[in-house]
Amino acid sequence: MINIDNDLKEYGKNHKVPISLDDTLDFLIKTINDSNSKYILEIGTAIGYSSIAMAENTDCIRIDSVEIDQSRYRLAKDNVAKHNLLNRISLYNGDALEYIKNTNKTYDFIYLDGPKGQYINYLPHLMKILKINGIIFADNLYFHGMVTGSIPVSKGCRAMIKGLHRYIDEINSNPNLDTKIYDIGDGIGISKRIK
Repeated sequence: MINIDNDLKEYGKNHKVPISLDDTLDFLIKTINDSNSKYILEIGTAIGYSSIAMAENTDCIRIDSVEIDQSRYRLAKDNVAKHNLLNRISLYNGDALEYIKNTNKTYDFIYLDGPKGQYINYLPHLMKILKINGIIFADNLYFHGMVTGSIPVSKGCRAMIKGLHRYIDEINSNPNLDTKIYDIGDGIGISKRIK
């Protein structure tokens, strides 16, 4: 059996697969526990690292996780199976926007960790499937300092950074959300749906 703290982290590092930073993962699990969330949608499965960590934290939660990359999806499925969590983590291979537009499910917690430039496009659809008092936990809002301006925006990242700025503006001004942004990890936005 893979040990999540070592083998999966090591695989992610060696294969340049983006996985949750330690302080981000700690804060994610604390937020799930504090909010007593049970039904979680994760956008951006990668190799299943954070899904497994969330599910192993408590046996009360159920997770749907969406990954567009087929090889990562297959690897995540193997990793979830090795941890005996296929009964609580459902994995979907496909485009997250299509999933959230078409699902009939509702969630009390959404972990947003997929394509950063798409956060703003996901948001109106996420609001339809997020329960009242539910939480959107958005990772990488600073994107290595490019959003805050502490490092210059790389040429290939301009559209994504613009999208992140739009997302941050929207979650801060949306009257249906109560948002706080934390200087943890690579910048985390926690938005609670208040109406």
